[in-house]
Amino acid sequence: MIPAGGKTEEPKRPDHVVWDLLAASFGEPRTKTERSMFGKVVRELMEAGATPEEVEKTCAYVLGRFDNPSVMSIPKWFSVSQKQGPQMSPQQAEIAKLREAL
Repeated sequence: MIPAGGKTEEPKRPDHVVWDLLAASFGEPRTKTERSMFGKVVRELMEAGATPEEVEKTCAYVLGRFDNPSVMSIPKWFSVSQKQGPQMSPQQAEIAKLREAL
């Protein structure tokens, strides 16, 4: 069945999916510089053949391991993150210890 507007929804392109995953983790880019950085990261991940699951895993790894990382951290830690699970930053580890003590 075709929707009322007459257009069928096409599946998102892989690069758009990666962009959306990055935006969900790091926030939607608002400046020209931020959009450029996102574009570079998306291109590099697409060249590497990254899957959405790998991108999500890398985002979780980087955000869990580092305080206030940049989207540019994603290509840098992509391969490492596929071998390891998300890890806590030192500050997050201390908070977890305090919670366990309660």
